Amino acid sequence: MANIADANLSWETSYTYNVALEFGLFNNRLNGTIEYFNRDSKDLLQSVPISTVTGFSSTLKNIGEINNHGLEIELSGDIIRTADLRWSAGLTGSWIRSTVTKLYDGKDIVWYDPTGDDARAKFIYREGESTLALYGLEWAGVEDETGRNVWFLNNDSQADVTVDGRPATYNYSKADEVILGDAHPDFFGGFATDLSWKGLSIALNFVYKIGGYTYNAVGRDVNDDGYYWERIMSQYCYDNRWTPDNKTAKYPQRIAIDMEDVNQKSSRHMNPADYLRLKNVTVSYTLPRAWTNKISIQNARIFFNGTNLWTLAAHKEYDPEVNEYGSRGWEIPLGKTFTFGLEFSF
Repeated sequence: MANIADANLSWETSYTYNVALEFGLFNNRLNGTIEYFNRDSKDLLQSVPISTVTGFSSTLKNIGEINNHGLEIELSGDIIRTADLRWSAGLTGSWIRSTVTKLYDGKDIVWYDPTGDDARAKFIYREGESTLALYGLEWAGVEDETGRNVWFLNNDSQADVTVDGRPATYNYSKADEVILGDAHPDFFGGFATDLSWKGLSIALNFVYKIGGYTYNAVGRDVNDDGYYWERIMSQYCYDNRWTPDNKTAKYPQRIAIDMEDVNQKSSRHMNPADYLRLKNVTVSYTLPRAWTNKISIQNARIFFNGTNLWTLAAHKEYDPEVNEYGSRGWEIPLGKTFTFGLEFSF
């Protein structure tokens, strides 16, 4: 038995409408689709914590209602179109918002990345906020003179120090948790271009994401403050660690004082999710028929294909194409691949 039986449990229900505009202009040299959608979901199913005297730590309940709405755009067209030369391009983009509109108990619900352990990302369902609102302590950075962690209080407690005009403390237990950001991107999509001249063809395909955050759940293991002395620190964290000669560092000094600081769910482990990646490149050359017909070959093509050849990311420590729960340290990075080939048709 995995859950306590609940006679009031029901299926989720969704109500959706969408409006789309499809068009072709300039003798169909420019084509596109613009679509708006809205989906209201009721009786959202979610695992929620319960008293452990029941023999369980959580149970499945209908907790509330959410709204998803957004705009999706797709454009494609021929920039140049002649007998020998053709250049085409395409663009896709999505703007989507997902919001908690109602909680049946009227109380916030804190939940965690369901695929991880105690290092996983922490989220909160709160009316009017994103369905992927990251929740935790707000890290104020590192004090230049001492190399210690500093936390924004976000309450009326006595401050130890002021950071950017805001009250802060060295003791994380004095600070209150707040919504830190959204794991949803502001905008995402891709664009591609294809250039062909006679038998030569070059195709490029890019993907991108703008806005949002990823959570580095493995950060406490590769970037601890002295709690795990035997563990290997990542090179990036080592280079950006506070020392007497590096007082403007991003991370605190590694001494056994504030050892539990790194274990807190906080904005210290959040990173911007923006990236641009060259997902695919294909270069090919189709031999002229005048050549291939002489050796009884109908078609011959030489090609090169490469994937994940170039990436520009706001945060470079882990692959930017992680899912909405961020990095947990065991993902296999997307490697670069190179393929060369010959194709023949007889």
